Amino acid sequence: MKCDTAQLIFFSPTKTTMKIVDAIGEGMKLSTPLSRIDLTFPLDTVPQGQASDVAVIGTPGYAGRVPALVVDRLRQNVQGKGRPAVLVVVYGNRAYEDALLELRNVAEELGFVPVGAAAFIGEHSFSTAELPVAAGRPDADDLKKARDFGSRIREKMQACGALDQLPLLQVPGNFPYRDGIQPSSISPDTNEALCTLCGECARVCPTQVVRVTDLVHTDKSGCIRCSACIKACPTGARFWNVPKIHDTTVFLHTKHAAPKEPEMFL
Repeated sequence: MKCDTAQLIFFSPTKTTMKIVDAIGEGMKLSTPLSRIDLTFPLDTVPQGQASDVAVIGTPGYAGRVPALVVDRLRQNVQGKGRPAVLVVVYGNRAYEDALLELRNVAEELGFVPVGAAAFIGEHSFSTAELPVAAGRPDADDLKKARDFGSRIREKMQACGALDQLPLLQVPGNFPYRDGIQPSSISPDTNEALCTLCGECARVCPTQVVRVTDLVHTDKSGCIRCSACIKACPTGARFWNVPKIHDTTVFLHTKHAAPKEPEMFL
């Protein structure tokens, strides 16, 4: 089976998932440039020309699930058309639980044939300098393992005569899926003394619920707690001021400090 062209499809508000997906694509050593569909922001038009030998689909895992927003954007913008797919979940060092199984099932629903899957670690969206959680992940070793995984995917595809010869890809997870992020009207706040009204928080918000005028306004009902605005703020003006988020970060920092390793399934 050919493995000369690949399409990278990802949702990555804080760029961690994008780094892993890019590294997997590099490891495939393709003869043509990679094409990309960035689902982090709403797309004006449905992407055309999705033909490729393989797709690499990456998403962060939020509370052990694929974010509902990601599932919606995949359904609206992506078609499998019988293509093989590599599935990637990036999580913040606690657990990815049902996210990889859910992504596999969604990919099959869209017409993809899963040929490989992996769970990698990325810096948790709630991580701070005071309470780090998987800070700096993915690191150089993670990216090397992602490139090695891409190489193994290429070898598997080249050795496979036809997709219908492959058994269903088995990945961890349970169905019915666990409850994911529950609706709650919370969002990061803004320290007006530090804010320069540069608009970077609005630019990086994947749900476009941040608006900057003479102040920063956030529609809390649409926040998915990705913390992209916090990570991107050049002056440190955006921050979580929610006791539940603080308690969760303390829990993650103390109970899930031991670095976990990527898991791969072929």
